[in-house]
Amino acid sequence: MFCLPESLKVVQGLALEGAAAGATSLPISLKNVSGKLYVLCNIYPAGGAAMALVPQTDALVAFGTAAALTTAVRIWANEDCGNTDLLVEQTAAVNFTTTADVNPKLVIFEIDPAELAAGEDCFRISVTNVPNGDAVAITYLFVPRYAGRVVNQPTAITD
Repeated sequence: MFCLPESLKVVQGLALEGAAAGATSLPISLKNVSGKLYVLCNIYPAGGAAMALVPQTDALVAFGTAAALTTAVRIWANEDCGNTDLLVEQTAAVNFTTTADVNPKLVIFEIDPAELAAGEDCFRISVTNVPNGDAVAITYLFVPRYAGRVVNQPTAITD
């Protein structure tokens, strides 16, 4: 039987946050990812502004110098979660900008650690233009390299 917390590592990257300057998710190490990382971005744009979601990489979880993705990744989006549960695959890209409206949104990035630049094995997402009153939440999901009980899974938030 499938049990999500025992089959996938789940990491909260960013709690609901609204700040005019934007927000950056918690950086994670991809060293213990088996396969691909899925980044779930839940967006509640009460003010109706478009938001840019920009995946970034670095060699360290401390993120000295963030780098943009150099290879386009798969992206799915539902830009009207209040009326539909349909995710639509978007054109592969290195970032995604939401539609400017007040509909709640879900955007999912598929990140393959093997396709990141050499030495870049840490990841985060920068979200621009998150006005006060709007909210964004980021969740990371991946199959851990070493299977085991939740309590035994290695951390993803340190190198």
